[in-house]
Amino acid sequence: MKILVTGATGFIGRKLVRKLIKEGHEVSALVRRTSDVRELPKRLRLIEGDMLDLRSLQEAIQNKEIVVHLAAYFDFYPKDKELLYRVNVDGTQNILDVSVASSVSRFIYISTTEVIGPVKEPPATEETELRPQFDYSKSKIQAEELVRATTAKTGLEHVILRSTGIMGEGDFYTAFEAIEAVNERQIPLLPGDGKKHIMYIHIDDVVRGIIAAIDAKPATNQTIILCPDEPMTWNDLFEFLGKTLGVDPPRRKIPTALAKLGIGILSPFKNRGKNTFLWHMKTTQSMDEERWYSNEKAKTLLSWAPQITMQEGLIRTINWYYEHGHLDNKHLKNDTNK
Repeated sequence: MKILVTGATGFIGRKLVRKLIKEGHEVSALVRRTSDVRELPKRLRLIEGDMLDLRSLQEAIQNKEIVVHLAAYFDFYPKDKELLYRVNVDGTQNILDVSVASSVSRFIYISTTEVIGPVKEPPATEETELRPQFDYSKSKIQAEELVRATTAKTGLEHVILRSTGIMGEGDFYTAFEAIEAVNERQIPLLPGDGKKHIMYIHIDDVVRGIIAAIDAKPATNQTIILCPDEPMTWNDLFEFLGKTLGVDPPRRKIPTALAKLGIGILSPFKNRGKNTFLWHMKTTQSMDEERWYSNEKAKTLLSWAPQITMQEGLIRTINWYYEHGHLDNKHLKNDTNK
């Protein structure tokens, strides 16, 4: 199939285009002029453009059968909220409009389970009430609505995939920050009781889910969650990370309100010259909220199931960080030398 991928230079996109090419598809990528394309495969056709530039989108989407829309302003704490909504909402509408005017038969939109937000009655499903906590997730809800509205008006087939947090070899955002913080013993206390659940899915399972959505007829015009089979509690997650990294994990608990106060004081220092995910009050609050989801719909409609557990994915990811010098394994070395 002739497939256009937006966001091909991102964490998911790099993995996806390689897999699609390996499976024999004719793959193109919409890339900005400033994009770093060095890690992209040579057989990938690069088309320079921008989601906010209709003319460049027309060239990119012309004669394509499938559009996989990954590109987004991905930041839970964006410096420019107006730009975030323009890119994630207006940019999506532009791609939809050009897809309708072209030969596209299916539009695959990559969303996030963060549109659901804190889960009142876990596990959450695709029908669970949406309670987004971040502007990023609010913008993704608006984009989802545009996708559904376009289908209702024009008949363009779509599949919306809501992924949980993603980890894997090459990721340097939320999962990496948590792993690095545990490794450096930067988290002395846990907010709440540590019994709330969290889910991270391995990048390989996400890529498999996207590819399954390309021609899965039962998934037509459906919204589908991609997540592991089982969650971990925050207590179990930090214990597992501590054991894997060879450090003592944080075990002492603190009321969430006090933890947020402490993070509020630390945040200006931790975010000086950069913008983190971990060192924010909303992130602290999220550690005392449920984020546990069901993948039953994905199994039924996509004939997909995760092949990598959270524990297996974390081990693979941590080993990659070690091998590429992104994580100091001094603790494991010290334990080995004892």
